[in-house]
Amino acid sequence: MEYELYWISGSPYAWRVMLTLGYKSLRYKSNRIDGSTRGHKKPDYLRLNFRGQVPTFVANGTAITESVAIMSFLEKAHPEPALFGRDSLETGHIWETIFEFENYVRDLLSVEIVRPLLRGVGQDNPDAIRSSASSALDAVQWMENALQNGCYLAGDRVSAADIVALPNMQMLARVGRRAEAVEMGLGLHDLNATLPAIGAWLTRMEAIAGYDAAYPPHWRPQEGSE
Repeated sequence: MEYELYWISGSPYAWRVMLTLGYKSLRYKSNRIDGSTRGHKKPDYLRLNFRGQVPTFVANGTAITESVAIMSFLEKAHPEPALFGRDSLETGHIWETIFEFENYVRDLLSVEIVRPLLRGVGQDNPDAIRSSASSALDAVQWMENALQNGCYLAGDRVSAADIVALPNMQMLARVGRRAEAVEMGLGLHDLNATLPAIGAWLTRMEAIAGYDAAYPPHWRPQEGSE
C-alpha cells in the first residue's frame, strides 16, 4: 500500500501521525506544507481536505483527514507494534485515556495557552492566561497520577494515548519556557519540577522509535524557532 502525508511543521495533529508512522517503521511520501503561505488553503489541497487543515493522509488514493482516525487505520493495517492494545480491556483503557485528553485537556492547552503565547498576545490579558495555566496544571493532574503508577499513560507500554498527548504536552513545555511566560509566572517553565512524573514521561517518549524523524523541523536550530 502506498502512503502520502501532508503536514505542517509544528502541527500537533500531524505530529501524532508522523510519530505513529515512525513507531511502526512505515515508509511514506512526505508532503510538507508551508503554513506561512497558506498552502493548506489552496484549491489543490482543499480537494483532499475540504477543511484546509492538516494532517491529510492518503492511502492508495483515499484521503483520511483526522489524526486519531489515521492512527487507527495504521493500527488496523499494521498491527505490530501494537498501539491500541492487545486485548479488549487494554484497548478500552487506551481509548478512554485518549478521550480524557481530547475532551478535557487538549483545547485548554492549545487554545488558551499555546496559541496566545505563540502569537505573542499572551501579555494582552495576563490574568486570563495565568488562570488558564493554573487550570491546565489541574487538568493534567490525572496524567501525573497515572504516570506515578506506570511508565506510560495507559500502562507499561507505549500506546496511542501517549502519542495523542505527547505533541500538545511538548508544545506546552516549549511555550512555557518563553520569557513572557516566565515573566507572567505561569509555572510552566520547568515541568520536571512542577509535574515530575510527566517530565520523566516526556524524556522517555523522546527515546521512542520515530521520535527524532517526527520532531518539528522548524524547532531545530538550523531552521530557527517559531
